[in-house]
Amino acid sequence: MLTMQIDYFQFLNSLPETPESECSYYPDRTSKVKGFILRENIPSEGLDVLFRFGFRRSGNFFYRTNCSDCSHCLSYRVPLGSFEKTSSHKRLEKINSDLILQTSLPQIDESKESLYLKYQKSRHQGSHSGSDFEILETMKYQMYVGSESSLELLLFKENTLLGWILLDLGKETVSAVYSVFDPDEDKRSLGNFLILSSILWAKEKGFTELQLGLFLPGHPKMDYKKNWKPSEILNKETGLWEKTESFLPRYFLENGGDGKQRSSN
Repeated sequence: MLTMQIDYFQFLNSLPETPESECSYYPDRTSKVKGFILRENIPSEGLDVLFRFGFRRSGNFFYRTNCSDCSHCLSYRVPLGSFEKTSSHKRLEKINSDLILQTSLPQIDESKESLYLKYQKSRHQGSHSGSDFEILETMKYQMYVGSESSLELLLFKENTLLGWILLDLGKETVSAVYSVFDPDEDKRSLGNFLILSSILWAKEKGFTELQLGLFLPGHPKMDYKKNWKPSEILNKETGLWEKTESFLPRYFLENGGDGKQRSSN
């Protein structure tokens, strides 16, 4: 396995930290991250290092959470060498057997803009999600700025786009950036099908792991990732990846079920 000799703790300690802001997952908590803006292409081996250190990419900003009183954002990955399809995965494939999977370099078009707007408005029903222009500007920055080392997997029903996922590609590691799918096709479970398609594609191409991003145990929008196994979670205290089934019991014992640190007073 190819590695770059970068010290985990030295690298993290060298990075600036953002001020605290409202957490997007838990409104009663604050959030802050360590990160940096990178305006130049990074070698694929460098992306492997960042992903294995728990970093995510949004636009040209690479970051990882570094909150003061909460540790509930856990970096989660699937080792591809030991991944095997289950009966539920096979049912998912059967349900979506009429869809066509395509790969493409990242690019924006009208069908993606239309589907992204539909997807975001379905997720923010009853709350303010911004104007169409603001929503699309978020898409353009988050998904397409800094995407020179990325690839898209797209799902079509005949000529209609039903969903896509943007993947960052290291030399050995794939990181799922963001997925979008038609909310009217809920019976297809397109979000899960996009993940399954990404795992199978990455495994076929010889990658060793797929980073699913942040896992928040028990959170209504992020708990689904626990269903993707086998899996590993990054121990931020050591910089080492551990099997989820051994990491989580110890984590809950030390941090509680919601990961929020309590005062000892």
